[in-house]
Amino acid sequence: MNAIGPRDFGTVGYRAKLGVIVLSTNLTVENEFRRMVPDDISYHVARCLIPDSARSEREKEDQFLSIEQNVLVAASQLAMAQPDLIVFACTIGSILGETGHDLAIAERITQATSIPAITTGTAVLEALRRLELRKITLISPYPEGMGLREKTYLEASVPGLSVVSMRNLGVISSYEKNLLPASSSHRTAKEAVTPDAEGLFISCTAWRTLEVIEPLERELAIPVITSTQASLWACLRRCGIRDVLPFGRLFCA
Repeated sequence: MNAIGPRDFGTVGYRAKLGVIVLSTNLTVENEFRRMVPDDISYHVARCLIPDSARSEREKEDQFLSIEQNVLVAASQLAMAQPDLIVFACTIGSILGETGHDLAIAERITQATSIPAITTGTAVLEALRRLELRKITLISPYPEGMGLREKTYLEASVPGLSVVSMRNLGVISSYEKNLLPASSSHRTAKEAVTPDAEGLFISCTAWRTLEVIEPLERELAIPVITSTQASLWACLRRCGIRDVLPFGRLFCA
């Protein structure tokens, strides 16, 4: 990506200015970014319309697979704020297709806006590689079939990676994932992690996870990656910012 141009100290986003695309149903990303992002970095959000009327897993998959044009509309709106980078902050929406779908979405955003882009899917894959994890536990709020597709995508995208245990909560509604308390991710992780797991991935940017990252790392003695945490980490690293933030071992990598 192009180097970030100089900005006066104290101006909005003088170290970096991020554009963030969230689903229209998402309540969590903005809250967790607000708590994680350093004061001298700004982020600006556009919402990507997604229907939330699905009553079956297949219907929900179809809704995710049909939102690409809406993602590009949101990206075009963000481009007017001239961010240094755009992130599509949705996990399953960026990895539900064939292997490489995460990169393809980012490339289309860049083609539409001339701004570098990344997806949560790519951020998670980069985090797994950076921490050199080979055996992980995967937990998500998704229906079982979507969780299995995510497992397949992760293993196909990171050579040598194996999901040794997993747990999916079976929530279909995009909005209802926001209503799960952080304690649900903590409890599900403690139930799902097996002794051979070298790391834990908590999937879905709508699932509240920020409060549980460090407690789980202490209790389980393994690194914890979450969708929203990895998204911010990858954005900052792409902008040349290597701040060590108190949100898990990933920010020390």
